[in-house]
Amino acid sequence: MPPPADRLRFEVTTKGCEIPPEQRARVQPWLAELGDRVRDFPNAALEVRVIRYPQSEVYHTEFRLNLPGRSLITGEEDPYLDSALQRGFAKLTRKAEAYRDGPDREAAAAAERRAALARDMVAPEAPDAGPIGEAAAAGDYRTFRTALAGYEEWLRNRIGRLIQRNPEAQARVGTGLLIGDVVEEVYLNAFERFTRRPTAVRLGAWLEGLIEPSIRALLRHPEEERAAAGFARTVRQSPLG
Repeated sequence: MPPPADRLRFEVTTKGCEIPPEQRARVQPWLAELGDRVRDFPNAALEVRVIRYPQSEVYHTEFRLNLPGRSLITGEEDPYLDSALQRGFAKLTRKAEAYRDGPDREAAAAAERRAALARDMVAPEAPDAGPIGEAAAAGDYRTFRTALAGYEEWLRNRIGRLIQRNPEAQARVGTGLLIGDVVEEVYLNAFERFTRRPTAVRLGAWLEGLIEPSIRALLRHPEEERAAAGFARTVRQSPLG
């Protein structure tokens, strides 16, 4: 049965597993929260793919939120299906909220083109980690994201450099991969891991270490299952209402 007109369209496919009825019931409030973030986008639709790899005994979840003129993509992996789905929905909900409240799209696209060609930049001085940690502990992504805004241009530059050294990523820039998406994925991963980060590592170096896994996660495609088992996983734990 299709959802009501005011509800987010939702499709889930599986491979190597089945989603039990009780898990489908647990998904409903997460789906409703995401739908609330995109209620102003006509014809918004969510595709979720769940794959279980028997050799590693983990569940891999892939999320694609199709909006007018843009798709938001993320993914998660965990030995427990509930955890993989919960964290994936949490990340996608934050990403949808950031996109909804974000800056002018043309300006963002121009910044992405500049970042791909920019010279190396020095990481900005780390802000006071106290308020950032408090925002992460409180689940306040907006405050966390704002506090780290000074790193955005530096991150764009570092991402552009890594993409230039990755033929697969470079071939998909401007089509299936946007530097802005990678920036947001890095911030989301940092948000989820911040309270457990090694404090002896400089903040800039720690953020830079999240770039490559974020690129790999966004390069995933439901039809490209052959690459999934080899991708590194650094993203863990995200609260969901």
